[in-house]
Amino acid sequence: MDDDILLDIKKISKFFGTTQVLKDISIQIKSGMIHSFLGRNGAGKSTLVNIIAGVYPQTSGEVFFEGENVKNLNIFKRQELGIRLVPQHENSFPDLTVAENIFVGLLPKSKRGMVDWKAMNKAAGEELAGYGLDISPAEMVRNLRSIDVRKLNIIRAMHKGAKLIILDEPTTALTNRERDELFAFIRKLKEGGIAFIFISHYLGEVKELSDEITVLRDGCMYPVENPKEVTEEYLSRLVAGEKVQLTQRQNKTDFDDENKLFECRHLTAKGLDDVSVDIYRGEILGIIGFPGSGAREMCRTLFGANKLSKGEILYLGKKLSIKSPKEAIRNGLAYVSYDRQREGLIPQFTVNYNIGMSVLHSKLKKPFGFINMKKEREISDHYKDVLNLKCNGIDDPISSLSGGNQQKVVVGRALAAEPKLLVLDEPTIGIDIKSREEIIATIDKMTQSGVSVLYLTNDYEELLRVADRLIFFKDSKIVAQMDNKDLGVVRVTEIRDHAKGEI
Repeated sequence: MDDDILLDIKKISKFFGTTQVLKDISIQIKSGMIHSFLGRNGAGKSTLVNIIAGVYPQTSGEVFFEGENVKNLNIFKRQELGIRLVPQHENSFPDLTVAENIFVGLLPKSKRGMVDWKAMNKAAGEELAGYGLDISPAEMVRNLRSIDVRKLNIIRAMHKGAKLIILDEPTTALTNRERDELFAFIRKLKEGGIAFIFISHYLGEVKELSDEITVLRDGCMYPVENPKEVTEEYLSRLVAGEKVQLTQRQNKTDFDDENKLFECRHLTAKGLDDVSVDIYRGEILGIIGFPGSGAREMCRTLFGANKLSKGEILYLGKKLSIKSPKEAIRNGLAYVSYDRQREGLIPQFTVNYNIGMSVLHSKLKKPFGFINMKKEREISDHYKDVLNLKCNGIDDPISSLSGGNQQKVVVGRALAAEPKLLVLDEPTIGIDIKSREEIIATIDKMTQSGVSVLYLTNDYEELLRVADRLIFFKDSKIVAQMDNKDLGVVRVTEIRDHAKGEI
């Protein structure tokens, strides 16, 4: 065996029940290499990563780490060997200090058995300095920049000797400068011999960072030759298994008072301060802003999830009362949350029930509290077809669907309410390319019938393909508004970062 090979995966297959999700996967990863996994949701990326980390056992095949067969080692034993997983969602403890986060579960003790805070802070300070992270070990994690939290999560993985670090979507919600800073940090660790598995849906950054790329599709692997030379279009086709037509919306230019649908006047709420904006019939209004800027807060306030303390929302000049999501739906608003697992789905229930939830008290309501179950199935079948939902049928449990198809269910439920204003908060985050374009095409078609859309996403390439106008948030206020004319990702990023004070 080559001495440089750190991880050697040989003919790994995995079944969940009778469904095969991985088919004879063989990959070698050397020390000091960055190997990226690309693939649609449901392609097998998460399953493969979880097998490597020791979360799932494989059905057949072998996993070797530094020449040792780790088949019978659990996740904790593999962590001791140096395999560390940094998940997509934040796994730090915001109410603990930086030092406590590094040493969590391994707090140094004094001779009397008490936590040795002085020794811990000293050791943490030395570790931070060694990795070039200029923050105090006594600082609370909640006060750190997003980029420093990402670095801290990697340092936690490095603590006690990581050799292979798995990074799942690590650049979400970072500025370009922060992303470049994170990549420089990763490359520095790579030079020290650390290997990385990098998972991202952003093809450009995968090309930029990777030494090697493997595409997973339908449980099979497709190694990418000469990854630095291939085009993003080629990677997109390889991921999808076909050529995917990117939706390019014909921008709306008619913004006269006659087409004004919603008016937001001096909205003040949690994370919003005196925000006013008009929304026109059939337009897609793009929203840009970092977490805490007011962008997400705007979406949640319109839907009644955040309480409005001052200001008013008007529809065709008439004031609306929106004190709860139930009232928002009644007034013609629908919302797709950024967190489909916590706020968008009931995973134990069926596709049919999840889509029908938004119209239980309207279209499906019958006398004496009964539900029109025939109508419910008609509605669910309709949006299954509209969104090209991949499932055996509407009686399938949500938990059996891939992430992309789960998101289609969330969008389908919002559309079932036939909203006048559709509020979308990261509607395509973490889903595959084909599902993304199918969702975007459906939304574009809805606007042609007069539905207006608020569209919040950190994927500016996507946003510029669909938005008619853009608004930028900072410090709970709108700081810039403009039509989507002759704008590119670089320019939009510059405006956003300038608002944050990074230029």
